[in-house]
Amino acid sequence: MNKKYIKENKSLIKEFLGALIKAVAKRQANKLVKDLRKQSPENAKAIDDMHKLASSINQRIKNLEKTDPAKAKILKQQIGF
Repeated sequence: MNKKYIKENKSLIKEFLGALIKAVAKRQANKLVKDLRKQSPENAKAIDDMHKLASSINQRIKNLEKTDPAKAKILKQQIGF
């Protein structure tokens, strides 16, 4: 087989496995958050506050993209949004 073909397939497999692992981890995290929310109202309130804060940060970054795209790109990379 052509070495170039093998190398391309390896990169595709790595990308696929990475995406698969992320999906599984995200599903487990969502399940954990739901369980924590059910345990007590204090946990539910804290989780709601975190979601509000995350959406606020996303909104600010979107607004910053209009005025200063370079700074918004750096923030996205550092924060992970």
